[in-house]
Amino acid sequence: MSEQDIHPSKYNKLRSIYKYYIDSYLALYQLKTENEEELKSIYKMIKTELIDSKIYLAKIAIKDILDIIPYNNRYTKSYLFLAKLISDDYHVTEVRSVATISRILFYKEYGIKLDKSIDYDQFNSENRDIHTENTVYRAIMYNDKEKFIYFIESEGFDKDQKLESDLYPEYYGGLSLLELCCYHGAVDCFKLLRTKFKSEITDVCLVFSFLGGIKKS
Repeated sequence: MSEQDIHPSKYNKLRSIYKYYIDSYLALYQLKTENEEELKSIYKMIKTELIDSKIYLAKIAIKDILDIIPYNNRYTKSYLFLAKLISDDYHVTEVRSVATISRILFYKEYGIKLDKSIDYDQFNSENRDIHTENTVYRAIMYNDKEKFIYFIESEGFDKDQKLESDLYPEYYGGLSLLELCCYHGAVDCFKLLRTKFKSEITDVCLVFSFLGGIKKS
């Protein structure tokens, strides 16, 4: 029997064994909803298949959910909501080794300090407010073509600006506007930058294109 014959069988067997784990984490990493009922459906799957089945401790599930935020920050509130549901149902009051930004956001949203060892008040909110109304970063997040055109045609617009924020994965020197477009799957904004400024497609763009779903320039 050839390797080609063996490997699909092994894959299918493993896929079957870990089906609920895989399905739960796919739902989390590919989360694209802020609808409360849809989020509760995801929570029910995690609760039934991972926590109540003793595959995962509740605090580990919370940690994993909060750690996803920098990789899908448009849906930050959805991840916080899921973590809060688990925290409430399983009376989890402390979770260590969570990304600092996620701990702070959870505290700001619900007033719960998951890690008592850090000073939550020492962190200013400047780089957490980048997605507020009337920012170029929010226009990219929502692929708002009209608003993005307004920004890039404004006097003094810096096409080479870089963003450094804890809300995103850390990259030395910050993230370019084109890289942010790839992160958020903002195809229209991406095309505008490429057409108007010939913005460089970097290795980070290629990495983020898998997160954001950009398939073509």
